[in-house]
Formats: sequence, structure tokens, C-alpha cells
Amino acid sequence: MQNRRIFRIILVVACFFLAGLNAYEIYTGEYNLLDVFLLVMFLIWGVLYMYLLRKGD
Repeated sequence: MQNRRIFRIILVVACFFLAGLNAYEIYTGEYNLLDVFLLVMFLIWGVLYMYLLRKGD
């Protein structure tokens, strides 16, 4: 893949969107341990991809 910047931007948006959905489930009170785990993982992945975007290949 020549230009990974657009791909990483899409991944950042997707990770934070899915983290937001899990956060909403936790906020409404209908959640289990998997939702909390996925929230943390999506946040970590989103921050990692943001770091890779800022770092620049």
C-alpha cells in the first residue's frame, strides 16, 4: 500500500466510533465485561493509529 495515511485516518475514525458506541452502552447501563474490554481496546487502537499518523512514515 503506497499511501497509508488515508487508511489510517479511516481506522482512527472507525476505532473512535466503535469506542463511542461501547461507551454509550456502558452509559445506558446495559453492558457486560466484553463491552468494557472492547471500549478500552478501541481507544488504545485509536490512539495508536493517531500516533502513527502524527509520526509520519
